[in-house]
Amino acid sequence: MDEAQVREHAEEHGKSVERGDLAAVTSDFIPELHPQVPEIAKSLPNVPITAEVLSVRAADDHAIVQIRYAGADRAVTIETRWEDHDGRPMIVAE
Repeated sequence: MDEAQVREHAEEHGKSVERGDLAAVTSDFIPELHPQVPEIAKSLPNVPITAEVLSVRAADDHAIVQIRYAGADRAVTIETRWEDHDGRPMIVAE
């Protein structure tokens, strides 16, 4: 996986979370995970204010990404696994 490409997608994903753009957030997950997105969203701060990509560790066929989400009530770091699907990095596991 190309680390720069994954970082770019992860940063855009974080911005989508900041905007509350659920359609864009969901599109970053493989289709099999779409039903789980609302449950995953419950682990985020109530009103995410900022999303910061802390790290991207790329390997041959995947990348592990850590994003810190901070809101008025708390902050949480979520680690996800990204793989290439349909020519772009997508989240395949939380």
